[in-house]
Amino acid sequence: MEPETLRGYVSENRELEKQLTKRNQQYIFDLKKSLEAANLSEEEKAIALHEILPILVKEQKGGRTARQLFGTVSERTEAILNKPEEVKETKPVMMWLDNTLLILGIFGIMMGIMGLFARDSAQVYGIITFISMAMVGGWVFYIMYKYMYQYERPGADKSQRPKMWKIMLILMGSFFLWIATIAVTSLLPTSINIVLDPIILAVIGAVAIGLRYYLKKKYNIVGSLSVPRK
Repeated sequence: MEPETLRGYVSENRELEKQLTKRNQQYIFDLKKSLEAANLSEEEKAIALHEILPILVKEQKGGRTARQLFGTVSERTEAILNKPEEVKETKPVMMWLDNTLLILGIFGIMMGIMGLFARDSAQVYGIITFISMAMVGGWVFYIMYKYMYQYERPGADKSQRPKMWKIMLILMGSFFLWIATIAVTSLLPTSINIVLDPIILAVIGAVAIGLRYYLKKKYNIVGSLSVPRK
């Protein structure tokens, strides 16, 4: 880093620290000591502080503390010292497709096996219900990622996480839509919503799993249920 840029970071950090509440000032003071004990250079410390101070100054206006935003001092120090490689963001449509194929695979194989060994009592969905369930379910799993799981990634900006009540309302609405989709499509006549032979369902499931594996390798898809966690 250029010396002039570093001096600018240090100057900005000082000005931002003056705007902190007493509790957040203490957090930054303890973090500095922790980073110093870890033998970080002045440049590394300035960069680390410059990444969090603007967020902290902004979010404290809403009553949020440094600990709520960045974890304990030791946790934040650990995150700074072991900053993970940046994970390439997967497009939402690819996450949805990955989830859809996963559901098709699991339910296809499961219903196929159950249909073979318990034809009279097994619950086998018609083709429209089967595909709709997988497509809407794939979207529901993506919604879970969008509003919850992405904020569990290493280095994620938790300050952008929605309020818990909002998350719960969105998720409940999504699951209700998923269940409603299954219920409504199940009412369609079998002449349209054709019930497939269990063997065909199992084959569809196996093909879906194979296609999902191929696409993950080809496009390096990080599924919404397999995002690296802390």
